[in-house]
Amino acid sequence: MNPTVSTPSRRIIPIRLMPADQQRSLAGRYAWWVKMLAWIFFAWAFLGWLNDAWLYRFGTPLWLNRYTEPVIILLFGIWRIMAEKNAYTRRRLIFLVANVTVLWWLIPWGHPFIEPHAGYLAGLPAFPSLHSPGTLTFFLVLAAVFLFGRRIICGWNCPCVGIREVVGFPFRHTDHVPRSAWAWRLRHLKWFWFALYLGAMWAMTRPANNITSGYLGFFAMMVVLPYFATMLLSPWIGNRGYCRYLCPYGATFGLLNRVGMFRIDYRADLCIQCGKCEKVCDMAIPVWRMGAANQGRVDTTECMGCGRCITECPTGSLAFHDARNLVFPALRQDREHLLQRSDFSRTAVRWRTAGFFLLLAVVLGGAVYYSSQVGTWGELPTRLGAICGLPLITW
Repeated sequence: MNPTVSTPSRRIIPIRLMPADQQRSLAGRYAWWVKMLAWIFFAWAFLGWLNDAWLYRFGTPLWLNRYTEPVIILLFGIWRIMAEKNAYTRRRLIFLVANVTVLWWLIPWGHPFIEPHAGYLAGLPAFPSLHSPGTLTFFLVLAAVFLFGRRIICGWNCPCVGIREVVGFPFRHTDHVPRSAWAWRLRHLKWFWFALYLGAMWAMTRPANNITSGYLGFFAMMVVLPYFATMLLSPWIGNRGYCRYLCPYGATFGLLNRVGMFRIDYRADLCIQCGKCEKVCDMAIPVWRMGAANQGRVDTTECMGCGRCITECPTGSLAFHDARNLVFPALRQDREHLLQRSDFSRTAVRWRTAGFFLLLAVVLGGAVYYSSQVGTWGELPTRLGAICGLPLITW
């Protein structure tokens, strides 16, 4: 029997569950060996980090260091892109996997360079360092999230999300994702980690001493261990356990979701309360219920902007809203709009995608040239200081 939903002002309506052969954004049930393979690669990513940070075995090669994770994302990402039937999600996965491969693997691993930063960071920030307060990418990402929402990083350019999107896909089924009222209330746990991050923000911009170094080491363990532990617990808590409950960076971007220009618009006159939007949400957001209760606004720190609820809405009652709507008031980023912009049979879509890959190639080429010019890690601070040396910027 299908479950039911209700609101105070509407009669009870049965949820029309998506048939298995029509599931696009809702994961099907995978065989045990597929889930086991995914779990093994989660464990492999964890072992790679342990080896790079603590064990130092085999000379920390690519197959067993902190860059093992983006390699796994690339391998599983190819499978996910080929298997995905939702055109918008497929396009987002292409961009996500490409960004992780170039920005989070090829550049910092093969061609590192220090980026500008304000203050006195405990360590030199190698690009991209958006998790280090005071760096150039930190401020640029905050500005972009304010304008376009948390999806700028969490949906399109985050390795923490990437490995859960591609390796953790077999654990997206509703059997694995807690959706009770109690599970929804647990989302407030992340504010404890956010408070720890505020302390790290202070410590990262102070001269290194026993207090700041000790706190940053403690903060790193409080982030990294739950990060990998939630991967290994995916068969029981779903693929978004860390994003939902523990990520301090997601909490930071989520606050900008609320105070910035991003939200999801909801039209009650089009909604048939089928429940698909809530079924496909990995963050277990009560999408249409929130929209009905908040005068047509789904406005929450939890939304990662994956777009599954919008592209799976059969009536087009949901739509993204961000800074572009200030410039184009008539713009409605609903199901039809997102799917049209993801249709690779359209010339404009092919050109935009080619432009994106060209930009990534330019960034990678620039990193190769710039890294070769400033020399080795030991020479980077001195050479960069000689090149620029602005008074309020530490190099």
